[in-house]
Amino acid sequence: MLKNALIALPCTLLILSGCAEFDAWSSGLGAAATPPAAAAPADRLYLAQNTPADLAVYRRVYIAPANLANMQVIQPEGARTDPEWWVTESEDTLLQRTIAHEFTLALTYGLDFTIVNNPQEAQLIVNTAVVAVHPDEARATAAGAGQTGGSITVSLAVVNVATEKVLLRSVDTRASENIWAFNEVNGEDPALNAVFASWGADLRRGILALQGRTDTTPMPAGGPY
Repeated sequence: MLKNALIALPCTLLILSGCAEFDAWSSGLGAAATPPAAAAPADRLYLAQNTPADLAVYRRVYIAPANLANMQVIQPEGARTDPEWWVTESEDTLLQRTIAHEFTLALTYGLDFTIVNNPQEAQLIVNTAVVAVHPDEARATAAGAGQTGGSITVSLAVVNVATEKVLLRSVDTRASENIWAFNEVNGEDPALNAVFASWGADLRRGILALQGRTDTTPMPAGGPY
């Protein structure tokens, strides 16, 4: 069952992946340095500086179940807590399916990677946490005016199975034309798929950059993948 808005964001980030490791990793960048990242406008991909030599040949990826348990709902200023944002187990299952589907499509595009069914077979593991959704309007306003926009914050981490070290990290917020699709999940929804497809494309691009591989088959903007 997805929990609602009262869980503090720092706790969520602690769950995502070791903060101590992240501090040690990022502090080497220097206060004025730009974190190494694949080139893209407004990029939020942070890549580890020191990677094992054999990383270039890693192809087997396991997409771990997404952490949805600590998602916050950050209401517009002055809006009351909305218990209808609580998500059922069946909706949770559909969200998991959407995330896994879009990440699989992106990572296997151009035959870059193979998705495996369990972590024992993997060389890389993708960890995902939905941190928060941010509706632009309260429920009553959104329903009356048809203003369905909002944004969603997601944390991603790619872990090297052999060393258990984080190789790629992203904590990013992106817009959705229908944030309410995250509240009323009943199957495939273009708004849901589009936002996770964009993060899937980032994963592919970031891992390729870590491996020093040329993106010989660039993904078309906006999909489909």
